[in-house]
Amino acid sequence: MSLTSATRNQMPRQTRSRRIKDWLLYVAIAVLIVISVWMFAMHQARTGGSPNLPLKWLGFAGMTAIVLGYAIRACRQSWGKQKFWALLGLFFAVHSGLGVFVLLRVPVVPLVLYAVLTGIEYVVLAAYLGFFLDGER
Repeated sequence: MSLTSATRNQMPRQTRSRRIKDWLLYVAIAVLIVISVWMFAMHQARTGGSPNLPLKWLGFAGMTAIVLGYAIRACRQSWGKQKFWALLGLFFAVHSGLGVFVLLRVPVVPLVLYAVLTGIEYVVLAAYLGFFLDGER
């Protein structure tokens, strides 16, 4: 076994463990954010907080930031491509248009719904970018 092949065999383990640690950190941050928002909502309900507080809009903004942030991070190799940013901009426009349309028509959006939709929307965005950028990577 040569030094080069030994180094190659060790790299995936280090990279994989690093990815697992990063993923666990992201999950911990997401859980802290969800718990914080939930505690704030419970506090607002107990104290009779402002009914005009835009929690559904804040949730939508957070969901948008998470979905687009992860997509941008995952596609680092495409940052220099104009097509990537155009596709991301189109997705953002459709996402925002549909989100505003729905949020203007519903009085309350449960926090659990944001948690479920964020994962689904990220998968849709990843498939969308993968479909249109597949041959360019």
